[in-house]
Amino acid sequence: MNQPSVLVLGSANMDLVTRVPQCPRVGETMLGKSFRTVPGGKGANQAVAAARLGAKTLFAGSVGDDAFGDALLDSMRGAGVDVEPVRRSAGIASGTAVIFVADTGQNMIVVTPGANHEVTPAFVAEIEPLIASVDGILMQLEIPVETVEAALETSRRVGTFSVFDAGLAVRVPESLLRNADLVSPNEVEAEAMSGVAVTDVESGRRAAEALLDMGAREVVIKLGANGALHMDAAGWFHAPAFSVKAIDTVAAGDAFTAALCIGCCKGGDRREAVRFANATGALATTVEGAQGAMPTREAVEAFLREQA
Repeated sequence: MNQPSVLVLGSANMDLVTRVPQCPRVGETMLGKSFRTVPGGKGANQAVAAARLGAKTLFAGSVGDDAFGDALLDSMRGAGVDVEPVRRSAGIASGTAVIFVADTGQNMIVVTPGANHEVTPAFVAEIEPLIASVDGILMQLEIPVETVEAALETSRRVGTFSVFDAGLAVRVPESLLRNADLVSPNEVEAEAMSGVAVTDVESGRRAAEALLDMGAREVVIKLGANGALHMDAAGWFHAPAFSVKAIDTVAAGDAFTAALCIGCCKGGDRREAVRFANATGALATTVEGAQGAMPTREAVEAFLREQA
């Protein structure tokens, strides 16, 4: 598989993680089992994942001039991510995510963007030469939607392959779908975008068709335990999930999407790319945490050899 250069434009958050017996209901108070702070944010997670998979990886975003900001940058640097494009926003707190992780591995997340909202269309204009210099750009909706629109328009103009991973379950402007080279939502995000409830492979296929009808060029829907579904104008295929003992699903989708971007850049074979992404996402669920759970390329390749 090719080893492209990848720019991740997105969020960096400090995750405040509490382990709980089960996710709380509205109005319920329960005792947590443990608490810790973990560097995260969909953008930063994807950057770390891409770097650990061997891609030359850069991260462009914003963190506060606080201790969380220092820790977020140190974590990415430690994984081999180039953070030179990051903006330090004075007087603004770094982004945070409050996460409940249940014993089943399921999770609930509340994100407070903080400095991530300083990633503006003007920032995209400043880094246009960087966007033009890489093989692929990956972005999500934990930064302002108008910034993602500007980045996708820029990527299309300069000819850089773009991957849009929704990151939030919201209806998005169809211009985002038209300008992205590849759109990769999970089941809930695909439903919010397309209006089609996604519960299995067949409903995933219908949602992907709807997204293509709305202007998307290529769609990969993450189906959790059902694997992933790929569709473009030439047809579609389903790639089953790998069986692993999951202990924490936090950031598994980020691992998947980073691997998918790497596999699809420079015209990579789509079936191979989706299989590689499925394996990367599966391995990420076997380790607790976000960035620390991102598997290396060697680990993913060894896992795939075991599955042959």
